[in-house]
Amino acid sequence: MENVLTKCSFRFNDRFCERVRLYEIMTTPEGLAFLRAHQPMPDDEVLNLQPELMLAYDEVRRHFVEHPDPGCVPLLLNSFGGWNGFGMYQMVEEVFYQLDEQLVTEALLRNLRDVARLGTCTLYWNVQLCIIFPHPGMLTVLAQVLNHPLADLRITAAYALSQLEPATVATLLQQQLAVEDDPDVVATLSEVLEEL
Repeated sequence: MENVLTKCSFRFNDRFCERVRLYEIMTTPEGLAFLRAHQPMPDDEVLNLQPELMLAYDEVRRHFVEHPDPGCVPLLLNSFGGWNGFGMYQMVEEVFYQLDEQLVTEALLRNLRDVARLGTCTLYWNVQLCIIFPHPGMLTVLAQVLNHPLADLRITAAYALSQLEPATVATLLQQQLAVEDDPDVVATLSEVLEEL
């Protein structure tokens, strides 16, 4: 793939780096190959040391915004290797907006069927996407995530559940509120219950 790259200088974290430009000349098979090779991407600490990898990921994301391909959906869902990917992970949803919502929702449901195989960050971003692409079939897995040891995941699950059928969700959140001990999660559960 290196023979199709062009480079230009840009400023990143107060140092000059070479920006890898895949976007303008990349093909869909090359973008899919990049994603297959990064399942998931390295964590944020490693990405900070490899800005060219982070920028290549963003160029792949941009390619799929302009050239949507259903094959990128499961690969993107499993590409989240850190908490924010320096702002890139929040923008992955732009790719999904270009595709059929049912296709994205079904891929998300398939990915969440085996929560135990997903890394914490991958799970977090998949649950985050459940807020944007809700489906009644997500209820069971989101209820499981409400018991995850990480408070941020429990909070995100509560927001994702708020997009589903209110009566069922209210009962579930009230049960969780009775056993929850983290003050931030308690506040989120109370907020979501008020808004249902």
